[in-house]
Amino acid sequence: MVLVLGAGKQGVAIAYDLMQNGIAIRICDAVEKDMPNFFILDVGDEEKLKKEMRGEDVVISALPYDFNYRIARIAIETGCSFLDLGGNTYVVKKELELHEEAKKAGITIIPDCGLAPGMTNVIASHLYNKGCHEIHIRVGGLPQKPEPPLNYALFFSIHGLINEYLENSIIVKDGKVMEMESLTGLEKINFESFPSLEAFFTHGGTSTLPFTLKGIKNLDYKTIRYEGHAEKMIMLKKLGFFDEDARSFTEKILEKALPKDSKDVVLARVYGDGITMEMVDYHDDTFSAMQRTTGFSTAIMAKMVLDGETERGAYPPELAIDSEKFMREAEKRNIVWKMK
Repeated sequence: MVLVLGAGKQGVAIAYDLMQNGIAIRICDAVEKDMPNFFILDVGDEEKLKKEMRGEDVVISALPYDFNYRIARIAIETGCSFLDLGGNTYVVKKELELHEEAKKAGITIIPDCGLAPGMTNVIASHLYNKGCHEIHIRVGGLPQKPEPPLNYALFFSIHGLINEYLENSIIVKDGKVMEMESLTGLEKINFESFPSLEAFFTHGGTSTLPFTLKGIKNLDYKTIRYEGHAEKMIMLKKLGFFDEDARSFTEKILEKALPKDSKDVVLARVYGDGITMEMVDYHDDTFSAMQRTTGFSTAIMAKMVLDGETERGAYPPELAIDSEKFMREAEKRNIVWKMK
């Protein structure tokens, strides 16, 4: 049995994919939702959360990253494996420090199981294992029909989005781990059948890769957007809209202003040392491309844990997940990585 915490867009996609693959699930949220196997739960009530987690094989957090470390600790106490969508490298680091406790409890903890970080970690490790010592990751979830002024729509947590723009990007340059300010490093990038796009440094995309891909010479992650987006975000940042005292207000304004029902496309490219792997995924009229590539990716990893294909302890996806098998499972869901 799998318990999914959070019945937002990603939680629903995770639950759907698991059920499609014959896995019994329960899903909860603090707000009533009309869906199978749903119940109301406030994860802030620790005793109730522990009660619901006991007896589960796997618990998946589809909640904002702020909750994940605390739930990971409860997973150790209640003896169930735990996966989450990550989103903040510093929270993920704390979770991975639970390795020995998780191993002793006989469970597996895998943070960062979504798209980027997550799926892209697995693809990066695939290239690394083929001998690549330079890896560049470019990913973006975009509206198929962009609307000004931001040419963007809201496909996942606004809290997570602002965090990506606010905190520094961790990269490897000439063998040294360093930080780059988010929204810098602007470059043009092109995908077939799309207008000219831009990419820039954001937080969280490399996550654990700078430390797990031993000996990597160059590694970086940039987010893809329609041209002109970065300039507007930089302006908001300079005006103080991302400051601690204003961030909550900014998130509320953007959440209200950004379109939420736009059909989207996810563009992803991981390349280095003459090898390029590319994935383009579209809204399938049931789930958005972001739901498919994030939620289905998490569900694939959760099934691997259920099937005993991962080690006990706390690991990032690039160390926990077999890349060849992952790509085969993704392809069954029409999420296809093409090698060039």
